[in-house]
Amino acid sequence: MSYLMGIDLGTSSVKTVIIDIDGNMKSSAQAFYDINIPNKGYAEQDPKRWWKSTVQSIKEALNNAHIQSQELKGIGFSGQMHGMVLIDKQLQVIRPAIIWSDQRTQREVHSIYELLGKNYVGEITLNPLSTGFQTPSLLWVKQNEPETYERIYKVLLPKDYIRLMLTGEIGTDVTDASATLAFDTRNLVWSDKLISTIGLNRDFYPNVNNPFDIAGEITEKASKETGLYRGTPVVYGGGDQPMQSVGNGIVEAGQVSLTIGTGGQVFSVISEPKYDKQMRTHTFCNAVPGTWNIMGASLAAGLSLSWLNEKILSNMPYHEINELAKSVKPGSEGLLFLPYLTGERTPHMDSSARGTFIGLVLNHSRANLIRAVMEGVVFALKDSVEIIKSLDTKMDTFIASGGGARSDVWLQIQANILNQEIYKVSQEEQACVGAAIMAGVGVQAYPSIKEACQAIIQISDEPVVPHPEDARKYNDMYQYYKMAYQQNKELFHHLSDFS
Repeated sequence: MSYLMGIDLGTSSVKTVIIDIDGNMKSSAQAFYDINIPNKGYAEQDPKRWWKSTVQSIKEALNNAHIQSQELKGIGFSGQMHGMVLIDKQLQVIRPAIIWSDQRTQREVHSIYELLGKNYVGEITLNPLSTGFQTPSLLWVKQNEPETYERIYKVLLPKDYIRLMLTGEIGTDVTDASATLAFDTRNLVWSDKLISTIGLNRDFYPNVNNPFDIAGEITEKASKETGLYRGTPVVYGGGDQPMQSVGNGIVEAGQVSLTIGTGGQVFSVISEPKYDKQMRTHTFCNAVPGTWNIMGASLAAGLSLSWLNEKILSNMPYHEINELAKSVKPGSEGLLFLPYLTGERTPHMDSSARGTFIGLVLNHSRANLIRAVMEGVVFALKDSVEIIKSLDTKMDTFIASGGGARSDVWLQIQANILNQEIYKVSQEEQACVGAAIMAGVGVQAYPSIKEACQAIIQISDEPVVPHPEDARKYNDMYQYYKMAYQQNKELFHHLSDFS
């Protein structure tokens, strides 16, 4: 039997899965790490810690699978997007990685817009500039850490560093490159004009490839560290959202991924590179050649529920949290939650937005808080759905993934708030499965991404169906949700300055 490995470098952990060619899960493993916050608004991680955790998860996955490492025919990657890993000529990391949730670069975002204009940036990248993206982060390093900047040889995305450690080869793929905001997303090349106008060094940027292209092979050094077979082919892989969509079988226009992980994403495949002229969403290159994806992003989706659980509920088991949420009627008895704990992207693009409970009264309990957080997260996803629909984008089949897909009450909330049937896939760890599919296509185990998905991804026959009365109630509540930000925006900014 032949097997494939998928590695997903997430924000809080790295996961490794091994599947057979038919898509059956053979084993999985996970290793955790923290986000470092050295200053207010900062978010950094140690790439060496990523590597240590990746080695641990690879070893565990191989051990759990009870296979010989040479039975692995290919390895693929999924990774947290937008972040920045800086390496020197000796291929050594020269500072902690600045990751996607970092908020320090608001000044750099404004300065790039002043140099290039919002319209030019939008036409080239098909995206708004945001804090946490690689381009403003690199400009911040140039302006604030000039000694570090002078040592840079290459700038990598997070998962590309792990692949470098396995193969010794530098490179990236179109899905992750387009999410740096230094990329010409229509034409699939680095934007030399954008990079030079900002004053960054074009030589920092690696070659760009398809996610399923072979990047290299497992080196002898990596083999000794991980237990992987020397010479095993490794593909470039892609960003976590494109890989997760593949793992959900989402490869054609009209298919939509709803993800509630650490962050929340609405991801829709499109056949042409359109974008929101109001700069509220993101358009990136997709894993399937000749397609793009349009995505709305919320920064604190599952993170909001984790915050509530850790800071207020004293780490309750999640099955108890789900039961408490079920005990409260839709609308949480008039309690609203804005999930802007780390600012917000879609639709506000506002790093000073703040998380808020509105409508608290004496009879509200922890059950109300839990349900309000779940509902607020889905209202944030609805913001993205509404914008993407307004761009005349086909949205037919909605597939839930992430932690929000493992909670029956959260699935029902998604169906009711969006007033859509919500499907799931039978496979777990969709980002890892998508990464493994890339490896399979790369080593020609499958003729194409689409045919691979048709062969191994099973979508549920019975969707979660919206309840009409609850959907109407949520539609009213959603109007209040939108009002809540607009009426408190100025206050949020004052509080941000105060803190």
